[in-house]
Amino acid sequence: MINTNAPTEIDSFKIRIPYRNVEITDAKLEGTKIVYIKETDEVMDEFKNNSLKFEDHGIKTRFAVEVMPTDSKGGKKKYLTILVNAKLLTSLYLQGITNYNIEVVHRHLMAYNVVKFNLETFLNGFVTDVDFKTDVRCTIDEFHELKHFFRINARVSNKIGEGFKPFDAPTNQGIQFSVRETKAYKTNPFFKMYHKELELKHNSKKFYKKYIEGQDIKNLARFETTIKNNKHMKLLGIESNTLSHLLNLDDSVKKGILSKTINIHLDSNIKDIKTKDGMNPMDELLHNLIVMQMKQGATFERIRDFALSTFTDKVSKSRKKNQLNKIYKEYIQGTKKDVSTKNIDSILSIIGVNEDKR
Repeated sequence: MINTNAPTEIDSFKIRIPYRNVEITDAKLEGTKIVYIKETDEVMDEFKNNSLKFEDHGIKTRFAVEVMPTDSKGGKKKYLTILVNAKLLTSLYLQGITNYNIEVVHRHLMAYNVVKFNLETFLNGFVTDVDFKTDVRCTIDEFHELKHFFRINARVSNKIGEGFKPFDAPTNQGIQFSVRETKAYKTNPFFKMYHKELELKHNSKKFYKKYIEGQDIKNLARFETTIKNNKHMKLLGIESNTLSHLLNLDDSVKKGILSKTINIHLDSNIKDIKTKDGMNPMDELLHNLIVMQMKQGATFERIRDFALSTFTDKVSKSRKKNQLNKIYKEYIQGTKKDVSTKNIDSILSIIGVNEDKR
């Protein structure tokens, strides 16, 4: 059964806190100072290479001092910058980072004894490179049908870093559009779908064994996208990039972010159709056409409503609808394909794939 109430939450982010608002408790932090002439998309790589790194049972956290430009006249501002991941929540990891558990993240950061700042200071920090995620449950067969859906509906591109990219390793499976480091977040934003159960058990073994084992992660799939910077947020209608503002976004807004990202990468399935006068197909032909479309991931209801969409005569439309319903109920309803297409359609609805692209 698909969980149609699956929330969209924050999975990770990079946060900058004005240096004057923190107390340094580990002198090694000053050795991480990074001075930028201007902020570019290479900032994240330099941050990762120069930061003070911590890793424990698969929980990776990074601290650094950054001096950022504030204007074209040489103005600069100093920040404490931290790379934060939902794994700091330990056993609460699958919840994602929310208003209800952000104190857990703050306490874990303080436990590193690198810096000191209060929760309010943390919430007022400026966030970039933020990942939003939605988790749903689907069988492995449904997961592969989702991959097939994205494959056949993806916009075609010959450019490097664009278009549909599947990955099918035994330890992790899914699809990806673009890359997290993309500069073209307006036209080619990052989106990824992967099998979270496989990824946790194989690629995050230490973390899984210590904090997640025993929790129900069976058939868990994850969808995620990245918002790069403040400009990207404004493009998506997000007014502020403070952590507090992002944590207080309504779920519909967060789902809208995921939806906008996905739909950029998909072509519309709905095309103009022409009908022939006097067309009177046999039930067997209608049955075969319905099944053919269901193999492409469409539910019977979508196929039926689309097939009838050009009918202007109400009586004829009603008769044909009854005819299609009868074929469905007698030969298709309750079959494995019928159930799976309904489940796939529910998942696509959860993550915001537009009606005209399903």
